[in-house]
Amino acid sequence: MTLAGIGGTAQTYLVYRPDIWAPRVDAIFKARLVAAQFFTDFSDYVTEGGKSIHIPTQAQYTTASVTTTTGDITGNLVVDSRTILDIDTWKSVSRVFADYQAAQVSTNYRLKEIFADSMAYALAKDLDSAILGLCTATNPSRQVAASVSGLKSSDLESALSIIESYNIPREECMFFFHPKTYYGEIMAVQKLYDASQFGKPSLIQGTHDTLYGVPVTVTSQVPIATITDGWYATTRGHDAHRNAILHNSFAAYALGNLPSGTPSGVRIQEKASENLRTTVVGDIMYGVKALGNSYKGVRLLGRN
Repeated sequence: MTLAGIGGTAQTYLVYRPDIWAPRVDAIFKARLVAAQFFTDFSDYVTEGGKSIHIPTQAQYTTASVTTTTGDITGNLVVDSRTILDIDTWKSVSRVFADYQAAQVSTNYRLKEIFADSMAYALAKDLDSAILGLCTATNPSRQVAASVSGLKSSDLESALSIIESYNIPREECMFFFHPKTYYGEIMAVQKLYDASQFGKPSLIQGTHDTLYGVPVTVTSQVPIATITDGWYATTRGHDAHRNAILHNSFAAYALGNLPSGTPSGVRIQEKASENLRTTVVGDIMYGVKALGNSYKGVRLLGRN
């Protein structure tokens, strides 16, 4: 028997309406993304569903001489491979509202914004952390490690020389620094903040927007790295961070299209229960993958 049959009137009341929650979470989710805004997004390929995306990887070819008298050429055989991006992660964040509490705050839209911001931040942080987590102890294969005093300008220059030696366009790369590394090491290098040496004011906004022409992102999602060498590891006794300069093709990701999800891939639902409460749930499904070879960036192992 339905509720309509019991009480005569169908129950339609919900504590929170999705048309209030979803747009706010969707907008904040997009604004909170850092790494996802830089790397390759394949979400458009799964707007109608799908489990895996097959991304072709073309081999690099070399030129060959053409016979001047006959025009004969030596053809290159097609040699390619693929990277499979699986959408294999499902994450959620939820808030439970008892009817008693909801009756006191349900008309306070500003309070809903606070909840929405918190939910969107948690989802965006999870995705960004997964993307930057592709930067491991072995990939990219090249690393520049800081001395005991921390990362120096010469370390950044060494990373740039490695990048360009592999013909990776510097203007298509980005520095990713953990806040502890950036403020504790990079900002301690006078060459990088003193206008008399840099040639023009480099900290107009209080932080760098570029270093050596490469955009800079400071984010706490930079993964942790363990330092095991000598005095530093023994005396300081804590982990450092695996900062990096990465090309935008280093990583790929895709957000799955959940039923009734928003354009950003975030879905907001209200789940009623037999108890006197309502649960608001935000969730995303996604996949991340490192693409191609291991020379699309350089790890910058800091000391903070």
